[in-house]
Amino acid sequence: MNKTIAAILALGAALLSCSHGNIRTTRISGTFSGENVPDSVDIQYWTPTDTLQPVKTIKIPVVDRRFEAEIPTCVTQFAEVFPPGDIVAFIADGSTLAIDMETHQVTSSNPDGVQSRFNAWRQEWLDFEQEAVQKNYVQEEYHQRLVTIHRNAIQQNPDNITGAMALSALEGLDPKVALSLVSTLSEEMKQNATVQAILPTLEARARTSIGDMFTDFEVVQDPADPHSAVKLSDYVGKGKTILLVFWASWCEENRKEMPGLKNIYEKYHGDDFDIVSIAVSDAPENSLAAAKEMGIMWNLIVNAQIIPLETYGVRRIPDMILFGPDGTILLRNFWGYDDLILDSIIGRYLRGERPAQPGVL
Repeated sequence: MNKTIAAILALGAALLSCSHGNIRTTRISGTFSGENVPDSVDIQYWTPTDTLQPVKTIKIPVVDRRFEAEIPTCVTQFAEVFPPGDIVAFIADGSTLAIDMETHQVTSSNPDGVQSRFNAWRQEWLDFEQEAVQKNYVQEEYHQRLVTIHRNAIQQNPDNITGAMALSALEGLDPKVALSLVSTLSEEMKQNATVQAILPTLEARARTSIGDMFTDFEVVQDPADPHSAVKLSDYVGKGKTILLVFWASWCEENRKEMPGLKNIYEKYHGDDFDIVSIAVSDAPENSLAAAKEMGIMWNLIVNAQIIPLETYGVRRIPDMILFGPDGTILLRNFWGYDDLILDSIIGRYLRGERPAQPGVL
């Protein structure tokens, strides 16, 4: 499965309680087909109440590779089955749900229910990703189709967790569109923990989207030395194209990308291009030691902690933003490309070329 899709679908495990109203129930039957069959499973679920309540857990025995349970209906959050060492998420939507514990497939007796709609959105997304590879879509069409898939899911599910998950998926594609769709959610979903967790990042990304001018911030690299303060504007908007790299000494993915960044620096560094690595959520001494070990030879900012993450809505590292000579954001939220692709990206922008859809690779 596409890593981005997997990450989005995994979001929302620890969330707020469900809506109030008449309590309906959802019937669940689960089946194990592999060799490792536990004696029991735990099911965590939310109870619809007028006040916030902690998640509830029940233990269900597994008999002849099957288990059955009945829990309150709750469509604003995921419920979860916990066999040892595994988690299967589902939406208790009032239908009868069949869970294949080996494949994690959840099917509903109601083809129009929330679980079925979630399945349909996820499958449409996965099918399109495969189709895009096979048909080699131009990037503008790829981007627009994905935005449409997620926008439709939000509009069709304003009152349940499917809409919140689609909002999270749209966040990285088009934060301004995603932010505009928050107002279409039900009042309860606007207060949902998944949506509330997304909002600060979404608002920051909407302020710092491709085509926007950079937002400045200041970092005091050594609290004992006031002269150690540095601003992003010390580097960005000074006439060079700047690749800003978010990293930390503890991030193994950063180490994997370092050879590619070294190649980029050696090839393009000069009057028109430079790299700035900014260490986040990391102790300064650890950042400096790791930078020396990895041979970082370009500009380095340490002790930034979460300042740049909050400013630009970055939720993971490694991540990168490419700024134009005047400080305009050319590209953002890209990482994990092999050396040749990264080289092509930087070279294209330095030659003044632009993709058909801004920011799409």
